[in-house]
Amino acid sequence: MTIETSIAASSDNGASRIPERSNGDPVAIACGGMSLVFRLTKFFTQLISETSGLSLADTLSLAEHAPQISADAEAAHAIAEFRDLLGRFRVARALADFFRAFPIPFRDEHIHLTGSLDADFIWPRLAKLLDGPQSAMYESKIAEVYGTGALPIESAADVDRLIRLGDDDQFDRYLKILYLAKLVLTSRDAHREAAYHMASRLYRGANVGAIRLKFTLFRETTDSAEQIPGISELAAEDVMLGLYEGFLAFQNEVPAFRFILSPSFRKEPGFYDATRYASKRASFDDQVGQIIELLKKHPELRDVVTEVDTVGNERGFYRKAHFQEMRVGFRKLQAYGFRTRSHHGETWNTLRQGIQAVDNAMNIWYVDAIEHGLSLGINPNFYFHRMLQRVLTANARGEPLGRERDEILDMDWTGRDQIFDKLLRGQPLTDAEATLATKTKFHHAREVEHYQHDVLNRMIDKRLTLVSLPSSNKKLTGALSDYKDHPFSWWEKKGLRLGVGTDNDVTLNTNFIREMLILLLTDPLELKITKLLIVTTGESRRSHLSHLLWQMRKASEV
Repeated sequence: MTIETSIAASSDNGASRIPERSNGDPVAIACGGMSLVFRLTKFFTQLISETSGLSLADTLSLAEHAPQISADAEAAHAIAEFRDLLGRFRVARALADFFRAFPIPFRDEHIHLTGSLDADFIWPRLAKLLDGPQSAMYESKIAEVYGTGALPIESAADVDRLIRLGDDDQFDRYLKILYLAKLVLTSRDAHREAAYHMASRLYRGANVGAIRLKFTLFRETTDSAEQIPGISELAAEDVMLGLYEGFLAFQNEVPAFRFILSPSFRKEPGFYDATRYASKRASFDDQVGQIIELLKKHPELRDVVTEVDTVGNERGFYRKAHFQEMRVGFRKLQAYGFRTRSHHGETWNTLRQGIQAVDNAMNIWYVDAIEHGLSLGINPNFYFHRMLQRVLTANARGEPLGRERDEILDMDWTGRDQIFDKLLRGQPLTDAEATLATKTKFHHAREVEHYQHDVLNRMIDKRLTLVSLPSSNKKLTGALSDYKDHPFSWWEKKGLRLGVGTDNDVTLNTNFIREMLILLLTDPLELKITKLLIVTTGESRRSHLSHLLWQMRKASEV
């Protein structure tokens, strides 16, 4: 049983049966009828409070020797098996319940609007469109994006099937399947209802009490697959005020709830309305002007509209020239007090380009945070050696270069052109040539590693935040073979300022607590539960966290 199987068993199914947070009482929210899970939740609440949040491995080690567990054969068996496999779902469920009951709600530092609306929200609104006078047009657009097999759509279950990322889907597909939610977000009322629905679901289901929402304020484009019927009637003001009003309505019910609205711009060069603007820069500059005027007109937005972000597919977007079209607009926003965040280092054609994209975002856009940033956590020596193993194995079979072609082309083959040509053609190398190819790989990996650490050290010096999104990082990049390879713990040890987000929790079949469990299991030996709580709650006073853990312990004894 894998870590992923264990985490999956602890996430949505358990959360969906819990209608309220029940004031944080772990007894009240323990899974009804699951006596073992109930006992384990109570036990872990006590143990974690008494040890001030040790690593998972240390916590499980102490659990195995606890008198109350020794006297409970069923619990002892579950913990022992979980410790060996890190996969017994009942223990994972108990830990998930512990996090769900934590008194300080968590902060989702990176969540998108369109990928975090579930089928229960989308279906009734989509049904009206499909039953309306323009049903043929909507069916045609859906078929264009999702394929003819997507139709007919007759229930929430059909919608759910379309908005979830499949096991074999990649980043390009991921961007496309967000389209269904966009079809229903064409009015101020829809945005208001979406914000309230989203806040309520996240707070009550995953103990999320603060979000940093990414949303596209300007959606007009000449790309047919991205065009939304009726979008021309939706003003930027409707989007912003609708979201603001929806979150504010939920905040009136839960005063502690906090939100930041982060308008996000697609950074791809072709993503703008070429029928209205002469260039990407002209389009972006106009959008910047509209945002500034919007805040002047509605000063109540200034406390929550404090930053902007860039999103989209960054493959091929890494050179300095790529950043110039939006540079002046960002300078203007920064002059008005906006912070700048950017999705970079998530996908790449070569690892060096992934690092270079982050480098240029820092140097040209003056970003305050890097979202994803996975290229800064890949171990170049492991990454390139594993790649060379695949290349040499294929070469021995007489196969030409495949998906590793871009990385091989990026290496310096000066004086070894014959070896390079053989790899391209699939002509088997001799042992001596394979050794020289390994040396070429070795020096390239070292260069990329130096570049990577230089960028990381400058991020630390500038106190930039790096936001981790483990499910998104694994499912969308292909750079991680397993969740255990995620670099969160390594980044923490290196001293980076970190945040955690879900990206698109519905689309990626996750929630915030599941992301926390993934991170905890990536380094069960050294990543302390308390440290994870510090990152995810923003509460850095360790003594106060210890106090809260003891309060949970007292509550579990009721």
